[in-house]
Amino acid sequence: MTDMANNSGASLRSTRRAGRIDLRYVGLFVLVAGLGGVAAIYPIVWLGGLGLVVGLGLCWALFRFLRRIGLSLWQVVAVVNLSGYIVLNYGYDNLALHLGGFPILLAYGMMYGSFALAVYENWGTAKKILREPAMLCVLALLGLTLVHLVSDIPAYGSWAFRDCTMCLDGVFLLAGMLWAKKTDSQAFLAKWLLILFAANMFYVFTMPWSEKIWSWSPESGAFYPVPLFGNFRGAGDWLLVGAMFCICLGSYVFSRPKWLMTLLVLGQFLGIAITQVRRMYLGIVVVILILVAVGEIKKFGKLLIQVPIAIAVLALATTVGGLQISGRVGPVNLEFFKDHIRSLTGAEDTPGSDPQTRLIMGRQALQHFYAHPIFGEGFGQPVVEVMDEETGTVTRTPHNSTICYLARLGSLGFIFWIAFHFCLCSTFVQAYRQRRSYDRQTYMFILWFFLFYVLFMMSSLVESPFEYPAKAIPFYFLMGLALGIMRWHLSPKAKQELRLTPLPVDERAYR
Repeated sequence: MTDMANNSGASLRSTRRAGRIDLRYVGLFVLVAGLGGVAAIYPIVWLGGLGLVVGLGLCWALFRFLRRIGLSLWQVVAVVNLSGYIVLNYGYDNLALHLGGFPILLAYGMMYGSFALAVYENWGTAKKILREPAMLCVLALLGLTLVHLVSDIPAYGSWAFRDCTMCLDGVFLLAGMLWAKKTDSQAFLAKWLLILFAANMFYVFTMPWSEKIWSWSPESGAFYPVPLFGNFRGAGDWLLVGAMFCICLGSYVFSRPKWLMTLLVLGQFLGIAITQVRRMYLGIVVVILILVAVGEIKKFGKLLIQVPIAIAVLALATTVGGLQISGRVGPVNLEFFKDHIRSLTGAEDTPGSDPQTRLIMGRQALQHFYAHPIFGEGFGQPVVEVMDEETGTVTRTPHNSTICYLARLGSLGFIFWIAFHFCLCSTFVQAYRQRRSYDRQTYMFILWFFLFYVLFMMSSLVESPFEYPAKAIPFYFLMGLALGIMRWHLSPKAKQELRLTPLPVDERAYR
């Protein structure tokens, strides 16, 4: 009887267990069927949700990997968001939530969260970095900005905050210097930047299908919808920077196979042909002159050889091969580029925007400076009246960041702005004079940082990179890295001779 009771009890438990399993399968079936129904009726919603799940999964995997190799939490958040800024640029910058009508930019919030963590974890070192001359200039601009915001935010709301990011983002100079303080910072950064530039190159190759990608992409935005994918604004500016990174530092990152860096350089130049950014044509000439001036003849030779090779490949593909590619402005072929280069001189009937438009916007912005010559216009009001044909909105900036600083912050802010660049350039000059005190890889890193600085500032004379966080934050972060490397990676003898280390080294902050 006891055995029968035990058997019946076991049978009853197994039956209940089977019932529970069946209910799970039923629930799973209902879920899948429901999702299938939604996919049939609203396929875009399904694809968007699937893309979101995949994207979050990749971000989580990347997060785990970066933590496993020894990065702190703030560094992981910074790497993920900087990667989004550089590759997806304006689309990633506009990921936003709206609370009570006020837009909250997700990537922007995460970057400032990482900044707060960095300062909290390294408070002692951060206080010392605030004495850096370039950082003092950034703090002066920030203080003047906060004075303006006291009246500008009540008057203009979120528009004032949107305009003032051109000054707020300077704090990431400090984040870059905190990262550079770590002795092993260069190895990871070199690999990360090379992979990032390669990813940007392949992404640019999809530009001929930008309209199709745009139509598939989810949209978000602070003030008007912006697609996450298919928005290539600013992507062309990273191509020449990436090509020079491969030439200067590629062999230190991947020594084998040697032809890999050559292919990446050629790919970046072909990407410039697709993005058709005129300032990069001039940028190639400027980079060549800099390499000659600093005596880097091998680097000059590589660039001088690979540019004609890229042109020859393009000519063979479009003329002999009959390949037809649509670029940002027009077809990708040699005839187009002849006319596109001619447009730099203001020649009529040439592709691209008229340089005269830049002059008109500059004059309009200067009118705001003349009205407020000491403290400037402030933030919230557009400083130009030209309409943006793509969005149908007023172009708020004069496509010249220096003039924008002058118009919004007046003579006082302009002095701090010029002083900031003087401090940067003087540090680069000091590093060049002591180039023999660096190991070769560190010096190549510094040379690349300087080339990046020059190319970025060239862009700032005809565009508005400082007014958009997707460009300004990477700039300040990389310049912080450059300052940190130049300050703290000299030999001890050189440090003593030039007294280039006003900041005491606090190794305990990184133990």
